[in-house]
Amino acid sequence: MADDSASTPSSAAPPDLQELAEIMRAYSAATAELQHSHELLQEQVNQLTGELSRKNRELSDTVTQVSSLKNFLSGVIQSSADGIVAIDLSRRIMAWNPAANVLGEIADDLPDNPEGMFVLDVMRGPVRDFAMMLMRSMHEDKAFRGIEMRLVDRTGRLRYFSASASPVWNDEDGVRRNVGAVQIFSELTELRELEERANRHDRLAALGEMAAGVAHEIRNPLGGIELYASSLRRKFPEDSGEFSTCSKIIAAAASLNRIVTDMLTFTRSRPPQMRHALVSQVARGAVDMAARELEQRGVAVVYDIPDGEQPREMDPDQMVQASLNVILNAAQVMEPGGTITISARPGVDANGRPTLAVRFADTGPGVPDAAKAKIFDPFFTLRKDGTGLGLAIVHKIIQDHGGAIDVGDNQPRGATITFVLPG
Repeated sequence: MADDSASTPSSAAPPDLQELAEIMRAYSAATAELQHSHELLQEQVNQLTGELSRKNRELSDTVTQVSSLKNFLSGVIQSSADGIVAIDLSRRIMAWNPAANVLGEIADDLPDNPEGMFVLDVMRGPVRDFAMMLMRSMHEDKAFRGIEMRLVDRTGRLRYFSASASPVWNDEDGVRRNVGAVQIFSELTELRELEERANRHDRLAALGEMAAGVAHEIRNPLGGIELYASSLRRKFPEDSGEFSTCSKIIAAAASLNRIVTDMLTFTRSRPPQMRHALVSQVARGAVDMAARELEQRGVAVVYDIPDGEQPREMDPDQMVQASLNVILNAAQVMEPGGTITISARPGVDANGRPTLAVRFADTGPGVPDAAKAKIFDPFFTLRKDGTGLGLAIVHKIIQDHGGAIDVGDNQPRGATITFVLPG
């Protein structure tokens, strides 16, 4: 009889299969949870990436704005018409704009790019006071405003500057720290020269009124003296002492008459008769009139006037008179063998208008600095036998032409007188 129980199927799964099913279910749940976590993490990563991109864009925009602002401020400094110099705590130059290079016209060997150099190695010699002001402002934590400085440049011209300096502070992290000093300076030379011309004009006007009255009062009796002395001289033999005395009276009267004539020329208000003329013709005309004096004193004249010059609007007679007075004034103070160089160069004034500079440079003793401001005043002279009217007449003629006149030093020795005429 067969065993039926061996062929009957079991109704329950084996234990190892149930365990495997549980494992698979747990794996599926873990996989689903892991997938969900991955999706959450990916979402967070996407958010962080977006935030980082936004921050990067903001940072890039900020860097661009800072760079643009830095370039703008640098452009402002570089374009400023005033000189700007800044130093740090170690006294090194951190900023130097092109306008500050004007100091090179006063101090020798100024570096082309002094940034990074010690300020006292750059601003030395005649411009050392600029450096001292900067360092005092930094060390004393004090601002200096509108300090006027007077300096003589390498051509001998007196230059005027107004300088200000103040400490530079940094408020980083809420702490105020001194990090250096900055200086701003501007040139006042043209303004001071205009003021001096205005003052001189006022002085000349007052002296002119006085001179006109004195000249007329002198001329009438002077004519009588000369007439009576001439009549009296005819009564004596030419070899007599009386004849000689009368001749001296006549000569003295003639000399005094020339002075009176110069006074009247100075005070006479005759506007220039403007017409076209060449500077070279004016210069040669004045030299021809001074030829005898130049020959006697052994003084040569050199012309430095470019070929092809254009005619200029001027009163040629008055300009010949002005040039003659300058040439004679120079010749009378020079040793034999001296030279007067007459040059003419076009240029522009501070407003961009064309000008013509006519320059007379001699090799004489020069003009003392103390006399330069008074040399065109009536009756001021450096010569014992001078009247002090020759250059006063020159000044008036140039002024009537709407020009300016300047006196300076010739190199290596001598003086220069320059007519600056509207071009």
